[in-house]
Amino acid sequence: MVLVQLLGPVEYRADTEKHIDLGQTKQRCIFAMLAVNANEVVMPDELIDWTWGAEPPQSARNMVHSYISRLRGVLENTGGGPETTLRRRHGGYVLEVDADAVDLHRFRRSVARARAVGPDTRSAVRLFREALAIWRGRPLGGIAGEWAERTRRLLERERLSALVECHEGELRLGGRAELLDELYALADQHPDNELVIRNLMTGLHRFGRRAEAIEAYEALRRRLADRLGVDPAQQTTALHARILRADPGPDTSGPSVDAAPTVPRQLPRGIRCVGREQELAMFDGSVTAADGRPVVRVVEGPAGIGKTALAVQWAHRVAHRFPDGQIFVDLHGSGVRQACAELVASASVPQARTEPGRRVRAVAPGRERVPSGDDVLRFVLRSLGVSVPQGERDTAGFARNVLKDLRILVVLDDLASAEQLEALLPGPSAGALLVTTRDAGRLAGIGPLRTVGLRELSIQQARRMLSGILGERRVEQEPGAVARIVELCGGTPRALSVAAEQALVRPWLPLADLAEAMAARGC
Repeated sequence: MVLVQLLGPVEYRADTEKHIDLGQTKQRCIFAMLAVNANEVVMPDELIDWTWGAEPPQSARNMVHSYISRLRGVLENTGGGPETTLRRRHGGYVLEVDADAVDLHRFRRSVARARAVGPDTRSAVRLFREALAIWRGRPLGGIAGEWAERTRRLLERERLSALVECHEGELRLGGRAELLDELYALADQHPDNELVIRNLMTGLHRFGRRAEAIEAYEALRRRLADRLGVDPAQQTTALHARILRADPGPDTSGPSVDAAPTVPRQLPRGIRCVGREQELAMFDGSVTAADGRPVVRVVEGPAGIGKTALAVQWAHRVAHRFPDGQIFVDLHGSGVRQACAELVASASVPQARTEPGRRVRAVAPGRERVPSGDDVLRFVLRSLGVSVPQGERDTAGFARNVLKDLRILVVLDDLASAEQLEALLPGPSAGALLVTTRDAGRLAGIGPLRTVGLRELSIQQARRMLSGILGERRVEQEPGAVARIVELCGGTPRALSVAAEQALVRPWLPLADLAEAMAARGC
């Protein structure tokens, strides 16, 4: 199989493995010129101008004839077959080759087909991606000169145009999270190209990163003003305005960003829960009341028992069920969070065994303002890229219309009051609400609920947890000390985690000494 490769280092292959030597630099340049214009006649004067510019040597015509003769010999002697020939025709030269054998022409044909089927179809995106995959690097690699540089710039513009159209199509079809990395990389290469920046703004807005979309616009505006003294185009400013106000509507000038809400992915990093398999199973499945309303899932338990960890682990496990987004709201219902575990962190272990100069001190965070129900509702809407219109009096009714039929998961962590949950009820009909609270009694009168109460870990569960952090060997070496630490921590995962961290950073410290220090501090 013959392959002529121009979209990267210039190469000619008689099969997929064998690279053919095309000769010295000028001869390779002549081959590239003929390949770019494959199956078209190129006159000798054109080859001379492209190769040497305005001041060719007197022997240029003879040199071109010599290069052509050598290239013809290369093609005839390397198994290219009769379908790949270099002929003299109409006073010029033509490289006759199957168009599919030249990567540049395959690229152009795929791009033309993609544009022909329309920008909003998966077939178009697939064809664009196939075309872009043909590229292997900077085009006309190894070829120097004015013609090569000029042609290289034109080819790179062709690729950029195809890539921008591909991105637009993918964004119209919903996009994928990995697309943002590609959009950012392209924006770094072409920071003044408004088509590129508009796609980046659209992608950021679609995936719930609205602030970054606005920052991308501002950076573009500053660059255009500083370098060219101009403002962004009307299409760019219109997109910026729509992102600011989250105003859905048609956009005939570019990709539609507001045809659907953005897709937030706000779940904190998951923490593995040990011994909570039964509780996790209780939340699985589609849970709806007899009247079709979604059941609110509630995790109840004292401080440090692992409510948030359980909620986040379940949310990560079922995130695929909620493709329209996962929203996490920290409601600060407990005010200042301080437990026995914090005393463990500040425990003074025997000085003879501590690392010199090291003391660990925990400082409880200050009290934060408790969000109201309206705050919660507006945060959820903003996470979806939607702002309550100015003058809207029925915020709850507006929110119900937005949330209706959305498959989203909302986690209300550390609920402070029933009002915070009531603001979201009856909730998204195709989604789920998950609440953590120290006292499920504050939800009396709200239903339907599915409540899971968490209690302290058993000694076996606590040992498994400590083994996962410290390693089984260290835990098995001091079973009595481990039992004492579990007792002092009350079997609460948070206190056990802090105790394990103290032991982890001091591998030389016997667990018995840690237990002694904890007991002395009153844990």
